[in-house]
Amino acid sequence: MITPPVRREPYRIALAGLGRAAREIHIPAMRKLDRLRIVGGADPAPPNADFGFALFPDLATMLRATEPDIVAVLTPPATHYELVRASLQAGAHVLCEKPFMPTMGEADSVAALARDRSRHVVVNQQFRYMNIHRRAHELIGTAEFGQLQFARLDQTFFVSPATETGWRGEEVRRTGQEFGIHALDLCRYFFGEDPVALRCRMPRGGNPSGPDYLNLMELEFSGDRVASITLDRLCRGHHRYLDIRLDGTVGCIETHVGGNFEVAFGIRGGTRRPFLAADATLGGRADLWHGERSRRIASDPLDLMAHATSGLVAAFLDALDGGTMPPCNADDNRRSLALMLAAYESHESGGYVSLCSE
Repeated sequence: MITPPVRREPYRIALAGLGRAAREIHIPAMRKLDRLRIVGGADPAPPNADFGFALFPDLATMLRATEPDIVAVLTPPATHYELVRASLQAGAHVLCEKPFMPTMGEADSVAALARDRSRHVVVNQQFRYMNIHRRAHELIGTAEFGQLQFARLDQTFFVSPATETGWRGEEVRRTGQEFGIHALDLCRYFFGEDPVALRCRMPRGGNPSGPDYLNLMELEFSGDRVASITLDRLCRGHHRYLDIRLDGTVGCIETHVGGNFEVAFGIRGGTRRPFLAADATLGGRADLWHGERSRRIASDPLDLMAHATSGLVAAFLDALDGGTMPPCNADDNRRSLALMLAAYESHESGGYVSLCSE
């Protein structure tokens, strides 16, 4: 076995798109990594800000001027196909925001081009790289948790004009495409396989042609194991960005994305024992439960989105260094994309969609 040479120079990365995702997640994430240097950004109408790197009006100009090792495609989903293809044809690897591609045909075309050019495409499914979800994944199959039997993922989200800016406010397939794909990808991650069937309802109430602000999904896995996903953006209450409960044969894991500070006291039902509990977390927390007893197994920092993205990009660079397949690659992510598209198909047909593993 030949060991790849150690790379001493930082990888050069250029950004296609300088919108909110770039400014709030990707640039902070990339600046955490000494092995990475941002060499430019392309945006036809960049925000009025000092980015600290060269700006270009379009991708082609940026590619010629910077010759990046990696291009990060951080634009609306409808633009991904052309930008990813152009980046691969220029000889760069690609980090692409989710959702990966609008269609399976485009996803397969991009994956084939990447193989043909000996390049990699990685999709930013950074929820896998949050500390709380990574630790939960590590405990599945252990003596403390046992085998995963049931997963429940819940979101309540207060929609406002501020949350619906840009492509999100114009997209009819809003919730399933923008966030549902994260939830579906996490189900694949936790169960370690693709589901065999999926059913989804997207009631739209008094706005039948409007966005899918309510997603109710049921997933069936092998061994009579199941998952339930509720994404509720009809809610006029407070955010619960993502709560997950994983039920194992021995224990239960609960994760929560979002900060929390609370002190609670009372009497436990059943045992009638008094309790006093305090909790302070910045970005997220995960607890392992056995009955009424629990212990904290992981937490995330306040910048958990940038922190998790940084972890995924670091793993991408490790794969490039070692000549191995990176995580969250195009071939893997097309399976999560297929689930998201199947959810809309199920809603339209009113029944279960059978899924064949490839």
